[in-house]
Amino acid sequence: MSGLQLAGVVYWYNFDPAEWHIEYDANKLGAHHVEAWEAAELIWNGFVARPNKRQHGSDRWQLVGRTDAGRPLLLIVHVSGPRTMRVITGWQI
Repeated sequence: MSGLQLAGVVYWYNFDPAEWHIEYDANKLGAHHVEAWEAAELIWNGFVARPNKRQHGSDRWQLVGRTDAGRPLLLIVHVSGPRTMRVITGWQI
């Protein structure tokens, strides 16, 4: 079972975006000159996941990867439930 989430833990090494409901905050992404489709490309291409700042909670993560064109991005995502996440914002790194 890919992308399994138990008790608030996401097993990112088995992450399969096809098994997740992913929403994109196009306005916040756009404010940093990132398109929602670029964020989707990063998620489908693979990424390195690391916890976001502790004060934002254990359900927020930073995803670092590249678009199909090779643009390096950092995304901030909120895992809101089993196989449900929202891409809150992102920017080029």
